[in-house]
Order: sequence, then structure tokens, then C-alpha cells
Amino acid sequence: MPQDERQRSKSRASTSRAVARPPARAKVPLRKLLKVASVAGGIQFGWALQLSLLTPYVQELGIPHAWASIIWLCGPVSGLFVQPLVGHFSDRCTSRFGRRRPFIVCGAISIAVAVLLIGLSADIGWLLGDRGDFRPRAIAVFVFGFWILDVANNMTQGPCRALLADLTGM
Repeated sequence: MPQDERQRSKSRASTSRAVARPPARAKVPLRKLLKVASVAGGIQFGWALQLSLLTPYVQELGIPHAWASIIWLCGPVSGLFVQPLVGHFSDRCTSRFGRRRPFIVCGAISIAVAVLLIGLSADIGWLLGDRGDFRPRAIAVFVFGFWILDVANNMTQGPCRALLADLTGM
């Protein structure tokens, strides 16, 4: 066997071995993973806040119990549409801040606005003209804030989970 053929067969063998070996992944610092995981924990606090606030606040505003169940529908409905759409757009995002972070920041800001709307709905209703026991404007502000909280939680949750997966290489 001539010298050139031996070298070619050796180079082919080393190339096939290099291709078969998976590339080494850079380790993600634990501190960075904890930061991203804390965002996921914050989202869970948002869900807990929503679940704990609805029934007592609905009763305080005078919303009939039958309507409360309709308000609860906004969670599954928003999750059905929002998470797949946000997931689609965050997979294709080319922001200089990364694919997921702009959606997480927008969701976090929306959560803060929604919590303020929910917490201040009785006062906002009073400013808009509610007087007495029946407070339709406060109810409208509450339902709007509740819907925004649902959408914002769903908007933040998907990209946050995807960012964790991106960082860990899953």
C-alpha cells in the first residue's frame, strides 16, 4: 500500500472517530441557573397570588358566584392561545438580549401592572364613579387585571422554561 493511501485511510479513521464523539458542552455556572430558576419561582408566586386572590376579592366586590366561575375560564383560554404563540415567537426572536429574555421582561412588567390593577380595582372603580354596594367599574377593572395577570403569567412561563432548557443544553 503506498504512503498516500495509508495517510488518507488514517485521516478518514480519525475523522470518523471525531464525528462520533459528542462535542463538549460548556458548563453553566450555578449562579446563572439559580437566577433563571428564581424567575420560574416568581412565576409560581404569580399563579399562587392569582389563585388566592380571586375568591375573597370577588366576594368583596360583590361579583355573583356564577360569574366567578366564568372569570376562572380566562386561565385555560389564555394558556391555550398565549403560550404557543409566545413560544413560536420566542423561538424565532433575534433580539440582542437573547431569544427568551424580552418575553420574560415584558411578562414581568405586565404581571406588575396586573397586580396593581387587581389590588387597586376598588379604588379605581371609586375614581371612575362607583358608589354604594354595586361597583360595576371596580368589577370591570378587577376582571381586566385578572385577565392580564393570566396572560402575563402564561407569557412569562413558556420562555422561562425554554431559557432553562437552553442554558442546560437539554
